[in-house]
Amino acid sequence: MIGLIIAGHGEFAKGINSVIELVAGTQENVATVDFLENHSTDDLKNNLKEKIEKMNTEGTLIFTDIPGGSPFKMAVELSMEHDDIEVIAGTNVPMIMEILFDRENVDLLELKNRAMEVGKKQIVTFEMKKKQKQQDEDDGI
Repeated sequence: MIGLIIAGHGEFAKGINSVIELVAGTQENVATVDFLENHSTDDLKNNLKEKIEKMNTEGTLIFTDIPGGSPFKMAVELSMEHDDIEVIAGTNVPMIMEILFDRENVDLLELKNRAMEVGKKQIVTFEMKKKQKQQDEDDGI
């Protein structure tokens, strides 16, 4: 099974995980690492390492909040030190939910790519009001 770690500034990781647990229940080999105000980047990196070691999985996919932020940078550093770690920034809930139950059936790169694909597709906007207004104007209403 591939382990998942959610990491981010403030309580981002805890918040994302609370949504996952509400919808899908507590999941095996899913961990969170929040980067709080009183933490150093060394603390952050050590917390990530600890979570990875505790899970003892076939690989780890780390989801972070902001590309270029400290959680992302520390995760990337770890991925450069270990071949079995991949990192995604710009995390949203649907990308994690999509892969949550398929972590035993695919390899790490395939899982990462699928999460990326779903994450991008799930960024949508609601346009009905604008279309209706334009239709009304076109109809002379």
